[in-house]
Amino acid sequence: MKFREDGTFHILHITDIQEIPEVAEDTLTLMRRALDAAKPDLVVFTGDQLKGYSKKFRKKPGQVEKTINRIMEPVVSRGIPFAVTFGNHDEQSGMTNDEQMEIYRNIPGCVDWLNSRGQEILHGTEEGTFAVGIRNFEETQTVMAVYLMDSRGDAPGGGYQTLNPRQVFWYKGARDTFEQEHGRLIPGIVFQHIPMPEYYRLLKKTDKKTKGAVRTYRTHANEYYVLDPEKYRSGSFKEAVSIPDNNAREFESFREKGDIFAVYCGHDHRNSFVGNCGGLDLGYTPSCGFNEYGDGVNRAAREFIFHEEDPAAYETRLLTYKDLVGGKPSRPFRDFAYSHIPATKEEAVAKIKKYLLFTGLAIAGVQAVRSVYKRRKK
Repeated sequence: MKFREDGTFHILHITDIQEIPEVAEDTLTLMRRALDAAKPDLVVFTGDQLKGYSKKFRKKPGQVEKTINRIMEPVVSRGIPFAVTFGNHDEQSGMTNDEQMEIYRNIPGCVDWLNSRGQEILHGTEEGTFAVGIRNFEETQTVMAVYLMDSRGDAPGGGYQTLNPRQVFWYKGARDTFEQEHGRLIPGIVFQHIPMPEYYRLLKKTDKKTKGAVRTYRTHANEYYVLDPEKYRSGSFKEAVSIPDNNAREFESFREKGDIFAVYCGHDHRNSFVGNCGGLDLGYTPSCGFNEYGDGVNRAAREFIFHEEDPAAYETRLLTYKDLVGGKPSRPFRDFAYSHIPATKEEAVAKIKKYLLFTGLAIAGVQAVRSVYKRRKK
């Protein structure tokens, strides 16, 4: 894995495909068009490749492997290397992440510790947690590191798990190993599924009457936020930032020596904003899949271009379905529904309560009007 002769290295970030055995053709079309537009040197998948809670994965044996092979076809057919970590829904398919990783390893182009072919790869404590060193064009030195962190899954009782402390400890060891091997800190970028709590530092607390305000839940229950104009650079904020209830101090670890210059995640399908917090870029890539909720034709993949002389001075852009394919998906009515359903259980409960309150008030109003007319008739 190395930079090109022109001194650039290209990554395409794809997240939240969340597909079922009957893979949506729009999902595959978006992936193909994005791959052809970006022509990446590496594709990074950051979890929820599968809509694991779909009952369709349990109807017939082999559905998980069949679906993984189907969604990986656009990458494999183009001969592009890829790296995979996991989200909170993959393991719900009935197959563990370890078992799923074995499927990925058997797909041509998979980059991991067992299939390294001489690449500089440092393996972590869990499947889906590892680092890949990217060398300069002459292959005389490593100039950038790409870290994938398995941000784990749902927590018992609701919400999401934090990183295991041993993962943070592993990152520090990998960082120091790179430094010892190469005589200097190696700048790195982190990809994972679930955002860190510090993503809230890119937001500004407001009230629900503010235009564009988004209601948040759990650790930020009944609060409203907009993007902080002094911290964010681009993108949109359309759903609550869903973070673990506890903080694994991952952010502080990344800032400890200053080697990590950016963290990008998925998980919150409609968000695409990027900003800077304490010298560290925090960014989103929106969902790619059309068999789960998303931001309509703004579903996208994210392209990165890194420069050998200064990887931290990277360029990034969204490659949306709207720009690459067109303004209407092949199944617009279904997509309209997916574009408007609640993102989380907490959001769904809040909307139901609001609906019931509105309905209750409406019924009470009708009854009051009827009572007035009855009295008038008397």
